[in-house]
Amino acid sequence: MKQNKTSINLQQLTQQLKNEDSRYAQLSKSFQIVYFVLTFIFSLLIIIHIIQKEPLSELLGPICFLVAMLSFAFFFRKYYQEYKNVDYARPTLIMLKNAAYRYQPFQRRTAWLLIPILLIDAGLAMNSSLVFDILLLQMVWFGALVVAVCIGLVIWHFRYKPLRDNALQLIKEIENG
Repeated sequence: MKQNKTSINLQQLTQQLKNEDSRYAQLSKSFQIVYFVLTFIFSLLIIIHIIQKEPLSELLGPICFLVAMLSFAFFFRKYYQEYKNVDYARPTLIMLKNAAYRYQPFQRRTAWLLIPILLIDAGLAMNSSLVFDILLLQMVWFGALVVAVCIGLVIWHFRYKPLRDNALQLIKEIENG
């Protein structure tokens, strides 16, 4: 009877994962488009700065933004491909472990996103003129990042944590027999 309960939970969880993976793929695709549009806008701004023969120091901020937006666009492109092409036909244990990893809140592979976040910060700082403004900007920027992370964790807790926890529970049941 326990085997049947596990397979029902597995079927329900698999359907929930399919739905959430599909939703997350669409969300990633939307963000990818937004960031490619922002990349285009910053490219135009850089071209305008070059045409107006502004000093290189005036270009550094927009270049930081451009590289950051391009990085985010490729990050979301990678996520879109990953979530769109999840293989549910893989062996159950592997599929569940992959799902548990996909839905954990912090992943080592996303640590490189600190680079574009710091590039945005650098771009903002280069466009600020007074020391006080830079300090205030830093406080606001990092405050906004903390608020964004907290909001993300709340969303994760209610939306994705149950998926991850259910996957981990099924993994435990399978591995322990």
